[in-house]
Amino acid sequence: MTRPHDRRPRLIEGPVVPVVVALALVVAISAACSPGKPMTTAMQRGHTVDPSSGCARQEPAGAVAPGRERSENLRTGTVTGSYELSVPATYRRRHPAALVIAFYGFASDPSQFSTLTGLPTRGSGDGYLVAVPHDQAGEAEWQFSGHGTDAAFVDGVVGSLEDTYCIDERAVFAVGFSAGAAFTIAYSCAHEDQIAAMVTVAVEFQLGCTRPLSLLAFHGTSDPLVPYTNGATGLSLPGVKVRGTQLNMGDWARLDRCRTDPRRRVIGSQVVRQQWVGCADGTRVVLYTIVGGGHAWPGADPALAIGLTTQQVGATSEALAFFDGFRR
Repeated sequence: MTRPHDRRPRLIEGPVVPVVVALALVVAISAACSPGKPMTTAMQRGHTVDPSSGCARQEPAGAVAPGRERSENLRTGTVTGSYELSVPATYRRRHPAALVIAFYGFASDPSQFSTLTGLPTRGSGDGYLVAVPHDQAGEAEWQFSGHGTDAAFVDGVVGSLEDTYCIDERAVFAVGFSAGAAFTIAYSCAHEDQIAAMVTVAVEFQLGCTRPLSLLAFHGTSDPLVPYTNGATGLSLPGVKVRGTQLNMGDWARLDRCRTDPRRRVIGSQVVRQQWVGCADGTRVVLYTIVGGGHAWPGADPALAIGLTTQQVGATSEALAFFDGFRR
């Protein structure tokens, strides 16, 4: 068990077997999935605000106050769980705010994810409500499904927040790291009419999306857990040859009907940015390759990762800027 003073992310600790089984399933699903028939997304060029039901209601007395964050408990159907919620100081009733749902890595928790990424504090500072759900009791890992009990709980969290707060339903975003990134994709692909865009770090498999959906991805070329290179095997997937990052991003580009060849830009000595342009319905597909990067959240404390954590780009700041592009 991790000691209170040990702030290393627990996603890299504990038994490897559960991660192997779960991520192997993810790899198998990604290999089987191919872009389906394109459909028009709700997010078009030029943003139209869609106020949630909470915009027309008086907030309940127990709502988290602007500028505060708090752990909340929720029972939805037969599923009970908790989540951390940060509300921006600028939040005002009847002024729809954007919502970010964030998912942490294997055997971690909302507190560790906040320490690693700073996303709740920085996101709320930029005007977002930020919710970090906890996976279900007794689990060390997210279910890689958009329809399991984890997904049902996230559905409940989003629904509850939209009923309680004034949220722009066309500005609901998802972000995740490692196993949380896999769940981000699985959940978003099962809720394509609800998630406007997503950001993933260390995993970018296409897990069943059937219509254009925007993705910003980060992956280190020396990630020892989930390899970047096509056909390689990693510590989390022993014996399983992964579909490489460049092929995965090609899958997203085809799904979003982007031009085949990405625009490439070198950022410092450790970062290469690629963007596939001309995508359908105003979607965007962007990859930051971290040259020599490990299993890490770019811009985070290097002590909280396996391998190189670049400081030449910050995943948190880039994620928020990416989401901002869909609110204009």
